[in-house]
Amino acid sequence: MRDRLPASTPALDQAPLLSSRFVWKLTAVVALLCLVTLAIALAGRLVGRSISQAGNTADTTLHAIVIGNDALRLPANVIRFESQRVSGAQIAVDTYFSWPGMQGYSEETRAVFNQTHSADGLIFARIAQATMSRDMSGRFTPIYRRLTQGAPVAGPSGLDSYRLKPGAGYANELMYVERTAGAQPYAIRCLVEEASNGPDFNTRTGCQRDIFIGQDLSVTYRFSIDMLPHWREIERDVRARLEQALVD
Repeated sequence: MRDRLPASTPALDQAPLLSSRFVWKLTAVVALLCLVTLAIALAGRLVGRSISQAGNTADTTLHAIVIGNDALRLPANVIRFESQRVSGAQIAVDTYFSWPGMQGYSEETRAVFNQTHSADGLIFARIAQATMSRDMSGRFTPIYRRLTQGAPVAGPSGLDSYRLKPGAGYANELMYVERTAGAQPYAIRCLVEEASNGPDFNTRTGCQRDIFIGQDLSVTYRFSIDMLPHWREIERDVRARLEQALVD
């Protein structure tokens, strides 16, 4: 006599392997994992962009900055430090520009601003209230000229270089001066280092100069020594760019 199957067997054969409740839970878990993965990817992209910008910004929002009796309108992408990218009164503002062009940070200029081993193609300018009655050109004849020693050496593009006396307060610096100018020639100080094979000097990192603009502002700007042959163009462009930013 054959065994008979229980009457409930067909119902068991047709029951789903996975309950709808389990499927919904599994779907929710998968969706949550997808959201977490997407969030990590977006966060990584944002963090990566922040690291690559290294404090720079492509924002061109204008900020009205008041220093002493002068006011300037500068876009955020030429202001070097984030804490200074605000409108209002400040003691000083640090700016930087790509050169030529005097442009701020952008996707197009990112490679210039993100250099780590040189400052080629960059001009740094600190704007503050003047504390001296003469700029660097005005100080050359009454002050720096007395601190030089030896005969001048011909430099690039109509400049002569002078060594400054030891102990004069300008250690490891040369002064480059416009050769054919009058009492207030173009003058700029450049860092130097002694050559390992003797007492001669080699130019090192960069050059620094200060000028006056506005009613009572002093601009101290610096750039790579490799850009010194273009000193005329750089002087013209720095003055024009910052005078353009002055608010009447």
